[in-house]
Amino acid sequence: MILEILIYSLSLIMSTGVVLDHQVAVSVPGDIILGGLFPVHTKGEHSSCGSQIYHRGVQRLEAMMFAVDTINKDPNILPSISLGVHILDTCSRDTYALNQSLQFVRASINNIDTSDFECADHSHPRPRTNYSGPVFGVVGGSYSSVSLQVANLLGLFHIPQISPASTAKALSDKSRFKYFARTVPPDTFQSSALVDIVKSINWSYVSTIYSEGSYGEYGIEVFHREAQERNVCIATAEKVPSAADEREFDNIIMKLKKEE
Repeated sequence: MILEILIYSLSLIMSTGVVLDHQVAVSVPGDIILGGLFPVHTKGEHSSCGSQIYHRGVQRLEAMMFAVDTINKDPNILPSISLGVHILDTCSRDTYALNQSLQFVRASINNIDTSDFECADHSHPRPRTNYSGPVFGVVGGSYSSVSLQVANLLGLFHIPQISPASTAKALSDKSRFKYFARTVPPDTFQSSALVDIVKSINWSYVSTIYSEGSYGEYGIEVFHREAQERNVCIATAEKVPSAADEREFDNIIMKLKKEE
């Protein structure tokens, strides 16, 4: 039932094409609350969130909802315990995701003993009505740039984070990201595999193109290092800006042609 309601709600958002500048969350109550950070919308040009739905982010959100729903329906997995969720949209933007993650931190801070506190009218403080409870862990983010920002914040409050897609090598540094884990290998493995492909077809002179951001920049750094160690020369390396337009792509193509 939870999954059907979620899909219906998302379909309404997709059909209306509304730009969501305000904070929107998917919340389901439970004994243990799990946070979620997924890029449901793309970046906005004049705002944090655009009107376009990012379908891969929606799929990951639905997967988390389905997993939680399945666990809650099975009495043998977590008997007498129900899982809840508090899922937020990152809008594919690292700074916005960091701001959204403050909700998880506030929820954890709110989970304190208020017996020693008293309001001016001598009443005891109470959480707001939309308080979903402390977050015990967070699933996400998707982009490495998002996880790098969020992991720094969540780590300060000892909130575990598991990413299904972030591959930046820097996230493997446990001295910095003690509470971060992921279900995918880091970029170093992917970059080494690319060099293996280049060597297998006997190429010794290549040009590279990579995207702006931690994913592309860390990945290409490892590729260049591996390539040079294995006698593969790099003719040129072109970075594609995150907000690249047709003119930018044409310029990159012209630069690559000059290196032929």
